[in-house]
Amino acid sequence: MLFRYPINDVHIHLFDPNDIDDCIKMVEFCGYEHWAFMACTTIRFPLALVSNLLCALMKLKENGRCQAFGSFHYWNGQVPDADELLRQIKWMEEAGFDGIKMMDGKPGFRVRNGIPLDAENYDKAFSYAEETQFPILYHINDPIEFWREDQLPQWAIEKDLYYAPDRYPHKYEIDDETLRMMRKHPKLKLCIPHFFFISDQPGLCAELFDRYPNFYLDITPGWEMFENFAKDREYWRGFFGRYSKRILFGSDTFSDHWMETVTCLQRVMETDEKFVAFEENCHGLDLPEATLRDVYYNNYYDFIKPIDRKINVPMVLEYADTLYDLIPKDEHYDYIKSTIDFLKAEIAKFA
Repeated sequence: MLFRYPINDVHIHLFDPNDIDDCIKMVEFCGYEHWAFMACTTIRFPLALVSNLLCALMKLKENGRCQAFGSFHYWNGQVPDADELLRQIKWMEEAGFDGIKMMDGKPGFRVRNGIPLDAENYDKAFSYAEETQFPILYHINDPIEFWREDQLPQWAIEKDLYYAPDRYPHKYEIDDETLRMMRKHPKLKLCIPHFFFISDQPGLCAELFDRYPNFYLDITPGWEMFENFAKDREYWRGFFGRYSKRILFGSDTFSDHWMETVTCLQRVMETDEKFVAFEENCHGLDLPEATLRDVYYNNYYDFIKPIDRKINVPMVLEYADTLYDLIPKDEHYDYIKSTIDFLKAEIAKFA
């Protein structure tokens, strides 16, 4: 076990069924008591279509250790109307999913969707989530450096992550859309990962916690947040103490560098070491034990509850049958179809 005691990870992705066993090995190595699988049907990846099926299967295989956050389907790259998103969120709750994962606030998705984050398309689903306290983990924005070409880290340059002003809305515009959405839905149980990419605005972080009682941040890297923490380390140690019940541990793995990611997160949380992680200068916060217990463990059970929802296997299998008609007619067709067949057969074993 990597950590000093079992902890919970609120933010894990898996995209390929061939990685199931390796992902479980990672969970075992890290000593997670519970972990949340984030489905992503809207990313540009051949198996994105089957993400909810893979999510449900992992929850079934893990027998209570894994919680499943489903993902909305957007037809032809367009966000559906309010009634359709409401139907989908109700279906996911009834089918035994534990929450919703959204990517609409990531700048590339925001451009592709073509509507602001406070658009009326989302209102009925978000109002339902408020009423039922069905949690949403919602990726919004990216580091401010991605809008500043001269400040991009090398790895971001290699991935062409410069957000040119003639192609993308500015970070602060997306922030404003988010704040308007939160004012419309002030009781939404919402976690914005990567510290909402506002670790350079500590006053805004505190204001959001003070204003919205069900609002959380998670500490999945962006490593720039940890460099920002290092610039005013004592302030941030105090901040984590004051708001210890509103910050969630997440790793944003599974990946080919999950070991480095999780080890660096541990060093930031538990030590006072200075080190470089992914081109960012970090200085461990060496948080007190009570703060660590909240972030590592307790808050997971406040954000996700009940913890014991069961997957409705017949509902998920019925849903799986609808996916065949959605497979793009391209070179990946047979690959996607065979993956749906495989996931259906695996899920059916739990009927």
